[in-house]
Amino acid sequence: MKARKYELRQRAALQAETRQRIVEAVFALHREIGPARTTISAIAERAGVERLTVYRHFGGEAALFAACAAHFRAETPPPDAAAWTAIDDPVARLRAALVAYYDYYRRAEDMLANVTRDAPRVPALAPFVERRLAAATATRDRLLEGWGARGARRTRLAAAIGLALRFETWQALAREELLSDVVAAELMVRLAQAAQGSYSASKS
Repeated sequence: MKARKYELRQRAALQAETRQRIVEAVFALHREIGPARTTISAIAERAGVERLTVYRHFGGEAALFAACAAHFRAETPPPDAAAWTAIDDPVARLRAALVAYYDYYRRAEDMLANVTRDAPRVPALAPFVERRLAAATATRDRLLEGWGARGARRTRLAAAIGLALRFETWQALAREELLSDVVAAELMVRLAQAAQGSYSASKS
């Protein structure tokens, strides 16, 4: 009986190890070449298993992507809202949030760039893209609090903050315009101030 239990534990450990190798292979390939170019054959080769083993553990793209996304979040956690939600001043709160997001984008750039590029061509990515957009919208709405903007001013402010939070905005500012994360964040803060009418060009 003891020998049987030991054998089952060993088998479970080997299965968990194989599953983890497959997840790490998917993660590496998505980061290197993107989801659209990642094939089951490439995953199997990277993980050192047969194609059938990949299917046996995950079944299809949706399960593979879910496991990869969980691994990505563990490896590169998204910004913690606690870092800025306690800040009362809305301008300082926005600045802190943007610096945190831009630092995250820099650390996660390879994966985010590939997923953003491939999402229109890979239907299985839709749930993860939607979750990311929903999180960005929720963050934008929290950052809108305290500005006192109403009507059209609030609409402009929401658009400015939403734009500032986009990964593509950070890419343009950091990679094309060569701004540091702090300078890029400050530029977007001033855009938000101008959008809601509280920033004057005469200010520093």
